[in-house]
Amino acid sequence: MFWLDVLFAFVIALLLTGLFARLFRRTPAGIGVLIFFVILFLATWAGGIWVAPLGPTLFDVPWLTFLLVGLFIAFILTAIVPPPRRPRTAREAAAYAEAEAEAAIAIDIFFWVLIAGLIAAILVAYL
Repeated sequence: MFWLDVLFAFVIALLLTGLFARLFRRTPAGIGVLIFFVILFLATWAGGIWVAPLGPTLFDVPWLTFLLVGLFIAFILTAIVPPPRRPRTAREAAAYAEAEAEAAIAIDIFFWVLIAGLIAAILVAYL
């Protein structure tokens, strides 16, 4: 069941990443599609095994649970990303670059804490 859970989470995260990247085209500087996929994959996997099974099963995996968790997380990740900003002057560009560098540090810390928490949730579910 472990490998099927991973496979379902991977396929759903891959499809949703492609769909959301194509439809919304919103990626902040420093956060790309790969990071979106990693967060979505781990969150879909963790949510799929922790949330109560919903709907029909395929190969004894409640695929609807994985899909709904993946959609929920994808919409949340898309909603928190602001639209790209274009600075008008050199002064605005410098201020924007400085603010972006400070935000990148906070995002980096949040990313690793989130990844560690999701991996811990996955491990605890299988132990």
